[in-house]
Amino acid sequence: MKPTFSNNPCPIKEFDYQLLDTGNFKKLERFGPYIFVRPSPQVIWPPQLPESEWDKANGEFRHHKGKSTGGGEWIFRNPVPKNGWPLRFQNLVFTVQTTSFGHLGLFPEQVQNWDWIANQVKELNGNKPNVLNMFGYTGASTLAAAANGANVTHLDASKTSVTWARKNLESSGLADCSVRWIVDDAEKFLQREYRRNRKYDAIIMDPPSFGRGPKGEVWNIETQMTTLLSLCKTILSDSPKFILLTTHSPGVSSLTLKNMLIKFLISPDSGVFQTGDMSIYDTGSGLQLPNGFYARFSANP
Repeated sequence: MKPTFSNNPCPIKEFDYQLLDTGNFKKLERFGPYIFVRPSPQVIWPPQLPESEWDKANGEFRHHKGKSTGGGEWIFRNPVPKNGWPLRFQNLVFTVQTTSFGHLGLFPEQVQNWDWIANQVKELNGNKPNVLNMFGYTGASTLAAAANGANVTHLDASKTSVTWARKNLESSGLADCSVRWIVDDAEKFLQREYRRNRKYDAIIMDPPSFGRGPKGEVWNIETQMTTLLSLCKTILSDSPKFILLTTHSPGVSSLTLKNMLIKFLISPDSGVFQTGDMSIYDTGSGLQLPNGFYARFSANP
């Protein structure tokens, strides 16, 4: 049976993840049965829970001294499986594991976008859209679209991430879904798709602030986003169904993302636009932890 999605933001009981507390530039999180402490530079307030609760964490990720981004190291108090463990979101099953960049293979702040993607596809009533998921990472958005009938092209410059995404598709019982897996530089891929006259009804993209392609190509969101969106326009169908643009770059706001959609991809009277902060509910303090921005377009009223 293929997964179904709710019309409302995902309740915590349907997601085996929990933000337990935040404070002192850190966050305390539970991924399945394991608890971790990770850096969170926007957390400028004190924690709610006592230090004894934070000390129960299996491990803590710390950036290299003098750096607030990039690589670092994990310090473990109690071991976790090196090859990862399953984590459930509604009827999807992902593999999560600790990585050298402090990620665990899933970005919980995207949870409401996964629901939104699923609902956008369902509202097409069986008319299967061709969806391009760029910078697709480990595939949560790909699975949300494919599980509801979309034909998805999953694009990422990292072969490791694409392999991980395929494993997530299989573990969720969706191996028969229509997904095309591509390991490539985003701009080069879009140029080829344009030459092939291939069109997409929907685009999902979460570009990094900085990254490298499979052959060392350098990506910088501040200097290359306009080129990327111009190329996206060439492969977008004449009647797009939906577009989702997200970012974790502090210098790019949700309104900036909306303006970019309007300037490069879609006219402002073509449908409904939504903007806002991506966030995670902190069960310890009752606060919402901001973690990136989104702009959405939907042709549906």
